[in-house]
Order: sequence, then C-alpha cells, then structure tokens
Amino acid sequence: MTVPLKPTSQSVPERNAHIHGGRLEAREVRNMKRSDLLLIVVISGLFVYWIAVIIYPWLTSPFNTMYLLLLDISMMMGYAGSLIVSFLGNAIVLVPFPYVGVPFVLGGLRDAVSSVFLFDPTLVGLLAGIGACLGEMTGYVIGYLGGQLLDEKHTEGFRQFVHCYPRATPIVVWFLAATPLPDDVVVVPLGAARYPWWKVFVPQLIGKSMFLVSIAWAGRFGLDWVGQIFAATESTSIVSRSTEVVAILLVVVAIYLLVSVDWSSMTGSRIVGACPTENLKDLEQQIAQDIAPEDNPTG
Repeated sequence: MTVPLKPTSQSVPERNAHIHGGRLEAREVRNMKRSDLLLIVVISGLFVYWIAVIIYPWLTSPFNTMYLLLLDISMMMGYAGSLIVSFLGNAIVLVPFPYVGVPFVLGGLRDAVSSVFLFDPTLVGLLAGIGACLGEMTGYVIGYLGGQLLDEKHTEGFRQFVHCYPRATPIVVWFLAATPLPDDVVVVPLGAARYPWWKVFVPQLIGKSMFLVSIAWAGRFGLDWVGQIFAATESTSIVSRSTEVVAILLVVVAIYLLVSVDWSSMTGSRIVGACPTENLKDLEQQIAQDIAPEDNPTG
C-alpha cells in the first residue's frame, strides 16, 4: 500500500534557503564562530593590559601614543592631515581607531598668541568625511574579493536581506556612517554580495561627512572644556587607565554585537514572504548558485 506524500507549503526558494542555512549551521557547530574567538582573545588581551597598567602605572599607553602621533601629524599637515588620518582610521577593518579625535581637536584649535581659530570646522569635517568614506571602501573591496573577516552565515543572511530590501540597504549604510557605530560589518558583506559600489559610496560619503562635520563643530565649542578636564586628570591614575580600558571594551563589544547579528534569524522564514515578488526570482537564482557547487562532487 502506497502512502501519499504530504504536500509541503514551502516554496522553492524557502526550501533552498532552509537547506543552505542548515549547512551553514552545521559548520558553526563544528567550529567556533570567528567573532566569538576574536572577542575572547581581545577581552583577554585587554584584561592583561589593565592588570599591567595597574601594577605599573607609569607604562606608556600605546593607544594614547598612537593618538598623539596622529594628532601631531594632522596639526602639521592641517586640512590634508584630517583627510589622511580619517582614511587610515577607517581603512583598518573591524579594529577600533581613535581618528574621530583629530577633527574634534582641529575644529577647536586656537593660535597660542592671538587665540584665533586656525581651521574651519566645516572644511575639516568634509575632508575628514571624504577620507573616512574612502577608507571604508577598502572594506567593500575586501568583501568583494572574498574576505573572510565575517562568518559565512552573517554574510549569506545579509545577502538575502539586500536582495529582498534593496531600497532599505542604502539607508542602513547611511545610518551607520552617520553614527559612531562601526560600519565594516555592513560594508564588507555588501562587497561580498556584489552590491553596486556607488550605492555604498554615496550613502557613506553623506553619512561620514555629516558625522565628522558635527564632530569638528563640537570641537569648536567644547575643546577648551575637554582640555581642562584632561589637564585636571592624572594620566597614570587607576581611574584614568581603567577608563581607557573600559572605552576600548565598549567599542569592541559594539563591534561584536553588530558582527553577530544573524540577519537570517532576524527575518527567518519571513524574508521570502516579505520579499517583493520581482525579487524572489533573483533570490532563488542566487541561492541555487551558492548550493550548486557543493552538490556537485566533481565540480
């Protein structure tokens, strides 16, 4: 007696997405996620550094040394320094870099004799925005060329999100660029998804310029006040060194949380149901192309 098969309500793209997602989850069971391993290593390193500076408070802070060096370079080069430092600060993918302090200081820097402001905050911010945008595009290139900085499940889920919500993607890029949040976790998978580069560049340029112009103007009105606070604080005190470690830790945790966003589980099976009809075919073809090489043992 033949038992009839129960019909399934899943569409082809849903079944393909389920199969492909299952393979990605199996890989993560066998191997710890790269983001988790990186977080453990970074937190361990920060803990060792914190203990070392408490025991030996006179140890020079590498972060402070790097920041002062970049600040000296930017002050010597002026507007060009703002652009170069911002480029370098954003070209280092998924690593916190204190480039924001440069336009802040340049925006409020005064002449020692006349107390006249030396730089225009708007121009400083615009040049810094251009440099930051160009630096972020290195992450796009890394993703486009097959960078492995992010977990495969994160990249695949974001690729599905891009296919289903093409109009929302530039808004996400702009929002992250216009805030202190790290945007490498979006720019890199956009490159991996072969998203048009200009749709990344334009929102990045607008967002970074808005953010850094506001930072430069904040320096115009707040640099003197911040300088007084730092002048009254002992740089080798436990509070000062602990604050440094906590600030770095917060940035690292923010990066980890964004890297760990599972776009597939956020949308789940709804990603296909909510996807516009005209994009379903493209999504199905993309998933089929990703699965085909794995199903072909001779390929």
